[in-house]
Amino acid sequence: MDEQVAEVWRTVLGVPDVEQSDDFLSLGGHSLAALRVVHLLRRKLNVELQLRDLLDAADLAGFTAAVRRAAAAGPAAARPTLTARREAVR
Repeated sequence: MDEQVAEVWRTVLGVPDVEQSDDFLSLGGHSLAALRVVHLLRRKLNVELQLRDLLDAADLAGFTAAVRRAAAAGPAAARPTLTARREAVR
């Protein structure tokens, strides 16, 4: 699981390497990137993560621990599919 979380950080942040002691924001992370990390890990690992899990973590190790706790709690709840509504504009 450590490598999967690290890979998502590398991909989203566009950095070649991350260490367990690296801080997401210090590596150039921002709120939209954080949302992307959470979304990708929800899909990849089927875990229920919140944005707060990433923002509260001091470093990659802390966030990975939060992901492990989420995984131990069970699979993520199904999320509704978003569909565009096409309504006539008046």
